[in-house]
Amino acid sequence: MSASPQSLGAPRGRVRAGGADAPRARTATGRLLGEWDRGAAVFRGIPFAAPPVGDLRWRPPRPAASWDGERRAYDFAPAPLQPQPPADSVMYRTNFADRRPLVMSEDCLYLNVWTPDPAPGTGLPVMVWIHGGGNRYGYGHQDIHDGCALAGRGLVVVTLNHRLGALGFLAHPELAAEDDLGASGNYGLLDIVAALTWVRENIAAFGGDPDRVALVGNSAGAAHICHLMAATASRPLFGAALGQSASGVGRADGPLPSQADAQIQGLAYADGFGGRDIAALRRTSGVELIVRGHLGPVVDGRVLTEPTDDVFAAGRQHAVPLLVGTNEDEGTVYARPGEDAGAVGDARFVGPVWHWARTHRATSRAPVRMYRFARRPPLPSGLPDLGVYHTAELPYVLDNLAQRPEWPWQDTDRSLASAMADAWARFVATGNPAGGSLPPWPEFTGPDETPALVFGDTVRTRTLRRPGDR
Repeated sequence: MSASPQSLGAPRGRVRAGGADAPRARTATGRLLGEWDRGAAVFRGIPFAAPPVGDLRWRPPRPAASWDGERRAYDFAPAPLQPQPPADSVMYRTNFADRRPLVMSEDCLYLNVWTPDPAPGTGLPVMVWIHGGGNRYGYGHQDIHDGCALAGRGLVVVTLNHRLGALGFLAHPELAAEDDLGASGNYGLLDIVAALTWVRENIAAFGGDPDRVALVGNSAGAAHICHLMAATASRPLFGAALGQSASGVGRADGPLPSQADAQIQGLAYADGFGGRDIAALRRTSGVELIVRGHLGPVVDGRVLTEPTDDVFAAGRQHAVPLLVGTNEDEGTVYARPGEDAGAVGDARFVGPVWHWARTHRATSRAPVRMYRFARRPPLPSGLPDLGVYHTAELPYVLDNLAQRPEWPWQDTDRSLASAMADAWARFVATGNPAGGSLPPWPEFTGPDETPALVFGDTVRTRTLRRPGDR
């Protein structure tokens, strides 16, 4: 770890000034001017690919254009086009109740960097955060993903946007016909690979080490990380993986759709617009396109050339250190009236994550650890008690309780957030989250039971049993 931001003389508050003390970085496409924010140098709204608009809709991301002079990286770029959960829901209040108005655009391929020391050659470990949201919602600059606290622990933190919904995941025979590999779908996943390629080529200019990159994400972001472990093209781009509350293997809805099946789904989607061809769909409003359908990753023939389950079963995935875990009550948000929320949580989240850990351990022998999050967040009044619901861990793992100032946080919450963020930072830096003041954290042993670290009202080692036998 490098020196703290305070010892580097970085201002504590948010300072926007273009003088000699302002943080600067020189990337392959141009020079950037950032600002100091709570001890971290922050560069917002950096383009990592060309705008995927017009004829570039439903094409793999193209390189970003260069610029002359010094670009002010003060403000976050627009979020991807997306619907939003109900504003009075627990999911919205946890994930999307930001202080800034939400600005959205199809021109959305931008990322953000927080660093404690932007001097080239500093060699800091790098955390790339992949947001969740079921491939329909989310963006890199959600308040809950703020990188200042992790940067204060000696990491360079990168968050990013990628295309969502039909704009990010539509497969279609006409798209395959115009592709040199006959591929279609997974444009959002390709955006993530493009962002990781940008990190590989440019992060040293922000003090990061391109050979010490860890992918960290929750929900759909965790599933994307699992798929990227199976994707040959992405393997040189990261060296550790941390997945929270989802998996790309052992999924409740089965293996990824084949290209043929995905194209059938794409034709059915186009039927909802009167059977429009791709040329007509490219002229259709992006807002109209993203409100229909619920699409996700497929075997596209470019980034994913075979089912992720098959890759893991054969031991051909990226053999990197893995940390995975789930929350105590994953199913409460999703269970329909009359359904057993525990069974829903096991089928959709806990079981697939266990399968990811077990398969990676068995076929790669890479180190695997598991956690369980068991602290009920103190919700504001008016929200239903859903226990330790899906995404409840998010304010804690990046030490961002302050991003929800209206929640009645207690000292237990603040201590827990500090312990989890410290562990996540250690994993990014070393591939091992154990240490510090934590109890012993043995490696995953599975398949029937395994030791795990439980982050609840207290932090303790506990044996977890496989889903269905809790």
